Amino acid sequence: MVSSALEPIVVACAADDFFARPLAVTAFSAFKNLDPKRQLILFILDGGISSINKTKLLQTLSSNRVDVRWIKPTADQIKATLLKCKASNHPISTYYRLLLPDIIPPQFKKIIYLDSDLVVEGDLAKLWSQDFEGKALLAVQDPIHRSLDIAQHFKSLDLKYIETEELQKYLNSGVLVIDLEKWRRNHIADLVLQFINSHPDLPFPDQDAISVVLAGQWGELDSKWNQIHVIYAYKSYQDSPYDESTYLDLLQNPFIIHYTSRPKPWGKNCVHPRANRYFHYLDQTAWSGWRNNAVNYNVTLIRRGIRRIKTLMLKQLNQFISRGTTA
Repeated sequence: MVSSALEPIVVACAADDFFARPLAVTAFSAFKNLDPKRQLILFILDGGISSINKTKLLQTLSSNRVDVRWIKPTADQIKATLLKCKASNHPISTYYRLLLPDIIPPQFKKIIYLDSDLVVEGDLAKLWSQDFEGKALLAVQDPIHRSLDIAQHFKSLDLKYIETEELQKYLNSGVLVIDLEKWRRNHIADLVLQFINSHPDLPFPDQDAISVVLAGQWGELDSKWNQIHVIYAYKSYQDSPYDESTYLDLLQNPFIIHYTSRPKPWGKNCVHPRANRYFHYLDQTAWSGWRNNAVNYNVTLIRRGIRRIKTLMLKQLNQFISRGTTA
């Protein structure tokens, strides 16, 4: 890497092989729009990415300003996470963000986590410079829930002890700036995983759990750092939870576009208004020219089915082993 007096930007993404290509788009767009004077350290939490796709990812991010570091959670970490999230149908790599405080080397004090279904249009150096102001986490408030009574939502799950005003704020976990030191010191990841395990009916397990465990302990980022698809569903700012200037700025000038709706841009019949931005960056990666034709669509369906079966089998195996060791 080139030498620089400026602190490198440290980012983590998690993916299995199914999400290797979208991960490449996320990572490349982040690098492409990063201040050219800054270096990027990218931790890829490997949920089973094939050697072919790893090679393509490294080709995509070939630069002396990018340091790609692969991290494979240990068997014990995966087992523990599976058992604590046993009721969830989400792929195990979804929960890797909760392992970051333990698996990222201790010399790193904070990190930006990015989901692998987004594109970065802004300079992450500006996100990196945000002040925690004593909070354990920075995130964007989820607009779908901004106008809802979140306390009532959690009380319906029999969380009767949740009465605080802070719980009216609900975050989206796709873009996070994490104070790793505070998470390590207070064992926050363990608390979140334990909460997920204790409340199997959570509709969005990690988001719900983090919002509860860190109620009042997370700071709110500018919504442009995580533009959720619902912004396009509002007819005007009057229908949205935003004032007019915020609404228009978020609609027209997002720093990060998060494809939270389905189908995703790489799926069939995606109607997201900014799906073209995904392909803008895709065509600058080692997957340049890829499009979701009939063959690719059927292959995707098969791979998705295999992934779900493997996740279910792995969870059942670990639950069986756990019952055997506690018998």
